[in-house]
Amino acid sequence: MTPDFKSCRLGVPRASASAKACVSAAAALGRKVSRAFTLVEVILAMSISSLVMFGACALMFDMVNVLEYFERGWSFRAHVDGVEKFLRSSFLSSSISDASILGTTYANNSSKTLYLALDPDDGALGEYWLAWGVAEAHPLYLSPFRFSPEKLCFLEFKEGEGLFIIWRFVVSEDKNSEAAVYKTPVSPYVSALAYLYYDETSGWTEENYINTAVGKGMPSYIKIYFEKDGEKYERIISLDSLVDFQISQ
Repeated sequence: MTPDFKSCRLGVPRASASAKACVSAAAALGRKVSRAFTLVEVILAMSISSLVMFGACALMFDMVNVLEYFERGWSFRAHVDGVEKFLRSSFLSSSISDASILGTTYANNSSKTLYLALDPDDGALGEYWLAWGVAEAHPLYLSPFRFSPEKLCFLEFKEGEGLFIIWRFVVSEDKNSEAAVYKTPVSPYVSALAYLYYDETSGWTEENYINTAVGKGMPSYIKIYFEKDGEKYERIISLDSLVDFQISQ
């Protein structure tokens, strides 16, 4: 039976067959009408689109960084930054239980965590080196005996060879002999190591060695010069843990 829409519009009584047919036809037509998006669905779609766009932008910037890495030699700069961060962290976390374990010392910083101590290899005839302590296990300081208590470290620079850490354990691995001295390379690209001093008379001065002249005391900073294939960088690290902590924040 085909519904009479004209009679529906004229208002046929509810009990008639024509009225029932109108209701069924209207319901059928209503099911064909498409439903609009809800607010939750719109927000969800926008969120997914934002994530996709963010990922695309991140990929684009990563590709730019990769290109600059190969074109501008960022690998060397990353090496320089890594050396600086490692030494800065080592100086900040330095811990020396007793200065006497260093042997002869000339000066120290205000927090007594960094010292100028004699070369552990040459004894009293050696030069003064910057020294610090390592109280915890570290993968850089490995002993063939797997022995990892407190360690003493000394910063050494050799022209033409680079920067090294000379280190030894406070307690010998072998009770029947003295503590072995180890040498670990830090960077072969360090072309110079300087010490920065300050006094009220002459201001800032830069020395390429630890100056033990009267009144010099502990240098305020060290300055490291890096060079590789004509590319040069400089890094300055504070020897005062309080100053370095404030700068690094």
